[in-house]
Amino acid sequence: MSCNDLSLGFVIKNRFSNLSCWRELVIATRFGLVGISATSIHIVIVWLVMTLAGLNPILANTIAFTCAFCISFMGNYIWTFRSPGSPRRAMFRFFIISAIAFFLNTSILVVLVQGGWFSHAVSAIISASLVPIISFIAIRFWGFNGHVVITTSPRNLRDVYFDRLKDDN
Repeated sequence: MSCNDLSLGFVIKNRFSNLSCWRELVIATRFGLVGISATSIHIVIVWLVMTLAGLNPILANTIAFTCAFCISFMGNYIWTFRSPGSPRRAMFRFFIISAIAFFLNTSILVVLVQGGWFSHAVSAIISASLVPIISFIAIRFWGFNGHVVITTSPRNLRDVYFDRLKDDN
């Protein structure tokens, strides 16, 4: 099929489809970068708290998960999904998804630690690394289901967040 054989409708549909795929790829990439940052911080905090403070893996994981939650919410709300809708609603939904993810993460950690297959540190790394795919799907389609704007122009991220917070009141 040559370019001359293509109808205008096919070209428009094909371009729209490509733009939609590109948009989703950008969102997934941003989510991945925020997630890698949050997960890396989670892993470092678990390791530091277990090795330096001598706390058990479950308590260390809880502390690390709380820190990673804050980083992940702000990064995804402001950068990945470009502040979709009410920050309170988004944070509530993000919290619900994160709580379920935390439960899954902790359950995996308990099974690995009690099974004795890996050291506590390796078990924490494995458990923290398995949950992000489920989280992305839930966050993308429910947590931040407002209008997603993908732009290349820089924005003052602090102002974006606080403007949305003012609109929420």
